[in-house]
Amino acid sequence: MGVDLRDLWRGSTTVTPRYVLWLVGQLPDTSAYHAALRGGPEFRAWTLTNTLLAAAVNLLHAANHQRSGKKRGFRPLVEPPQKRQKARVVRIADVLARRKKQDHN
Repeated sequence: MGVDLRDLWRGSTTVTPRYVLWLVGQLPDTSAYHAALRGGPEFRAWTLTNTLLAAAVNLLHAANHQRSGKKRGFRPLVEPPQKRQKARVVRIADVLARRKKQDHN
């Protein structure tokens, strides 16, 4: 976008944290930032348009499956990647407290 983020820490500049946050809000859906918000690099190709198109394809497929009268289970044609679960955070204080509790039992 033509802005050097290092200008935030330089004295005589017009770049402010508020301006940088505004710039981040203007990033496209295909940016690494938006992919990271959705769960990782595998979400980079899943823009809003692609997600809505996949939903439309799956709905049409489900409607056709329902009308055909097939007894087999329905499986979507297109599935976006699943969000990763957040990493479990374990504090040292929790580990020590658990150890102390086990030692007393």
